[in-house]
Amino acid sequence: MKLDLKDKIVELIEVPLKEIGVEIADLNLSQYKTETTMKLFIYSSKGVTLDYCAKVSRAVGDILEETEFFEDGYLLEVSSPGLDRPLTKLVDFKYRIGEKIKLEFVDKKRKKITAEVIAVDGENITFQEKENTVSVPMTEINNGKIIF
Repeated sequence: MKLDLKDKIVELIEVPLKEIGVEIADLNLSQYKTETTMKLFIYSSKGVTLDYCAKVSRAVGDILEETEFFEDGYLLEVSSPGLDRPLTKLVDFKYRIGEKIKLEFVDKKRKKITAEVIAVDGENITFQEKENTVSVPMTEINNGKIIF
């Protein structure tokens, strides 16, 4: 199976970023004429600070310089995913433990719930909904949104 460019980049940078304490939330590539913009959204248990973004930017830049992915150059933007971004991956929920979210399921007939994320274990996410504790496999979740 041929990997697309986004997958190839993630594969290249994922382990080195974990070594400096960062996990990839998402990577978006866009192109306008010959200009390529790469937006890298990251999580860190220490928080995503400007220093962390600069460190990640340098690390990713060093890695990509060794490739031929962007012969015409690229613009790299590194930031946290932001509070209004939908939670669609296990890692999104991992960094939202203790926060209240609105959860939408893959099965549209299933009622949406508002609950607090209390744990992420393997492929399951555990929520506290009122008096009930509910464990849901990630495969059953469409997305979650943080309640402000």
